Amino acid sequence: MQWTNRQLDEIEVHFLLCTERTGSSLLSLMLNLNEEILCPSEEPFALYLFKEYGNLKIWTENDILRFSDSVFELFEKNRELYFSPKSTFIKCLREHSEILNFERAVKLTYLHFLDIKDKTKVKVIVDKQIKYFFHLKEIQEIFPSSRFMVLVRDVRDNIVSKQNRQLNWNQNPTFLAHLWQDTYAQCIHLKKPFLTLKYEDFVQAPQQSLETICEFINVKFHPEMLKTEGVFENLLEQKKHLLDSKFLKHIRDFHRGLSQQPNANKIGQYKQLPTKTLKLVETICQKELSTFGYEIQSSLAIKPKFSFYRVMALMYRRYLLHFYLAIPLSIKLFIKRIRKRKEQV
Repeated sequence: MQWTNRQLDEIEVHFLLCTERTGSSLLSLMLNLNEEILCPSEEPFALYLFKEYGNLKIWTENDILRFSDSVFELFEKNRELYFSPKSTFIKCLREHSEILNFERAVKLTYLHFLDIKDKTKVKVIVDKQIKYFFHLKEIQEIFPSSRFMVLVRDVRDNIVSKQNRQLNWNQNPTFLAHLWQDTYAQCIHLKKPFLTLKYEDFVQAPQQSLETICEFINVKFHPEMLKTEGVFENLLEQKKHLLDSKFLKHIRDFHRGLSQQPNANKIGQYKQLPTKTLKLVETICQKELSTFGYEIQSSLAIKPKFSFYRVMALMYRRYLLHFYLAIPLSIKLFIKRIRKRKEQV
């Protein structure tokens, strides 16, 4: 499809901020069942390419090729599953070369995610990228008219879920608590009112949550958004000829929850945590738990002390991401090439 400059400019870009194990994949799937919404997979290309292309007004053939190369090299995961072939993407950029600026190039890139979806009626793009919690200043500069939705889950349940899935390089509850706390503390950098979405509300009343989201981003709710059965499996079936069999098996297992309806079975699973651990987690996250309306279970007898786990949490996300953003694009691309070579060995 070819878009006019007006059509591209009228498409709004909003953001869903979250951390892992908050139900965001299922929520994204539901949003994509609305013909007016596109929720692409988690790729921070817009942030990383802004310095290089943000002020580019006239796009040459060389600019288009460099931009497309960068988008593909920066892709973090599942490109074959979620994105159009490179030749299709380049062809689209060429067809729009006379009207390209950075914002339109970014929107065209978004519109090449989920190429099995009809994009003719898309009015809103909802970008779900967990890294953006630590780049709110930059994101609000690039997309000044965007709205933000914060998806949060009780840190205690979040820790248990991450431990069960062995997510993050360290599953120590103190480390995970500091990681959750530092992530959601970033909300103070949001300059405009934002929508808070709680995992617990979403899994217990998904339609109400979806209606709230649709109202917030000014699109109409459709009951079809709740009909998730078989949707992800259909995507895998259509793309399986492009995917390695081992990867296909892995992603089916990792996203097995996408074939199920939301349920509240995993609310309160933190009660299995030892009392001492529970007290420590609540002490670390007390302020944010209260901010988001979560009840403190313990008497908070443990006083917060200096923790090496807090230093590791800061290094693992906030400082590492800030450092990576600061390095030149050429070095980012060089790092990506090295990683891909190692993966192919």
